[in-house]
Amino acid sequence: MNSMTGYGRASIVHDETSIEIEVSSVNKRHLETIFSSPKEWQRFEYEAVKDIRNYFERGRIRIVINALKRSEKEDGGIFDESLIERDLLQLENFLSKKNQNLEINADLILQLANLRKNQAEMPSLNKVNSQLKETLISACKEMLQMRMIEGKTIKEDLLSRINSINNYIVQIEEHSVGMAQEHQNKLLERLEKSNLTVDQDDDRILKEVALFAEKSDTSEEITRLKSHLIQMKETLDASGCIGRKLEFLLQEISRELNTFCSKSTRTRCTNIALNARTEVEKMREQSLNIE
Repeated sequence: MNSMTGYGRASIVHDETSIEIEVSSVNKRHLETIFSSPKEWQRFEYEAVKDIRNYFERGRIRIVINALKRSEKEDGGIFDESLIERDLLQLENFLSKKNQNLEINADLILQLANLRKNQAEMPSLNKVNSQLKETLISACKEMLQMRMIEGKTIKEDLLSRINSINNYIVQIEEHSVGMAQEHQNKLLERLEKSNLTVDQDDDRILKEVALFAEKSDTSEEITRLKSHLIQMKETLDASGCIGRKLEFLLQEISRELNTFCSKSTRTRCTNIALNARTEVEKMREQSLNIE
């Protein structure tokens, strides 16, 4: 079982270019990819998305490819001084032909430096394609490992809450014994106190009372709750994408608990069911982050 939250990073050096790929993911109902890279490598997005689909089935995944010339990285300065001096000289010669003076200031120097930086060409995609692919796969594996570790933590939390809900259901079952019969007796008592002539041996009355009391029988809800919890545990042990199934099962468990509360005629049973429903809501929040 994997979480949908994770991060991975890998880097490689191609000739004079340092390449770094970062992948990060957050929860999303389906798989969505966001790709960012130098303009020269935009076509790599198609292959990147295919590789992502080999490792992940759900989540919003961001792929960021950063590239930097090694000379720029090792220099540590904001510009190459010799190149800027050459550019200034060319600019000065050009302006002198136009009978204009060159005013050198910090803004002009920074503009020239940015222009130089933007002109730095990246290696063609054909030259780095295989290395980009290998680096992306390494980053994906690192993120997958992180998602697996977090998924294990979420699974332990869910199993703990499943056990808590199971204990609540045991209590509900114990304290709801005879609740339907109790409800039927109360209905008959109310009929007797209503100043109406009631023949308790009348089949029609007995049938209506029994039918009304049957609606307060919670045995079916308890049986389905037990079944859903078993399916929850089985799903947590299953491989592949299980998040949507968990969401469905938790929705069904919540529905059964709501139905039980509407039928319950005993305050203690209702309170226990409400406690169980609180655990379910916490589990639903967790399930939204499961792949």
